[in-house]
Amino acid sequence: MLVSTEAISLNYVKYSETSIIVKCFTKSDGLKSYLLKGIRTSKKKKINIGFFQPLTQLEIDANHRNNGGLEGIRSVKIINPYKTIHLDIIKNCIVMFLSEVLSKSIKEEEKNFALFNFLKNSIIWLDQSNKFSNFHIHFLIKLLSFMGIYPDLSNQNLNSFNMIDGVFCKYDRTEYCVTGEIVSNFKSFLGTEFDDSVDEVNTSAKRKKLIEFLIKYMQIHLPDFKRPTSLNILYELFG
Repeated sequence: MLVSTEAISLNYVKYSETSIIVKCFTKSDGLKSYLLKGIRTSKKKKINIGFFQPLTQLEIDANHRNNGGLEGIRSVKIINPYKTIHLDIIKNCIVMFLSEVLSKSIKEEEKNFALFNFLKNSIIWLDQSNKFSNFHIHFLIKLLSFMGIYPDLSNQNLNSFNMIDGVFCKYDRTEYCVTGEIVSNFKSFLGTEFDDSVDEVNTSAKRKKLIEFLIKYMQIHLPDFKRPTSLNILYELFG
């Protein structure tokens, strides 16, 4: 079936000597993988490999067979071209990190307009903002709700957090019960927007601890979710 849809590029991998496989989150059908034959060698490129940089926003015409296999793309163009992300090394690194997180966490081939719009609007916000030091933390915490693992806030007044149950609790000394500054900083982000400054998390050390907490929480609850390899680069730049 021929489909025209908006899509967000998550990543691509080389396939054979001349081709690539691109993973996109589409507005019409959720997660899709596309085989683009000959794109690495063709001199007459209607479709350029540069279109598929992490979290690039696209409009594509594609053949969707919806059988779980690789799909085909007929045409593609960039929409909402970024003005700063590819010029700012820190923004670019944040985008690489988040695209890796999304590639490891989004698994199902089904449309999700709310998630698509969240991704689209979030990256546009990053591109337009000059105050983004905590953007990736905001993003990860908001993403938890789309993954179905947002924390239960009914006992938010308690000072510890059970990572298995996803609830705030009294400290019980078990391996997955976290307390202290990490929990306090985690609470500071809950219910906030990208524009809200979270003054409590204002150093690279605090950001690193909170990110590691969130990654561990995702590893516990999302099957096959592995620690992103791009994290180390992110830490070096923010360090």
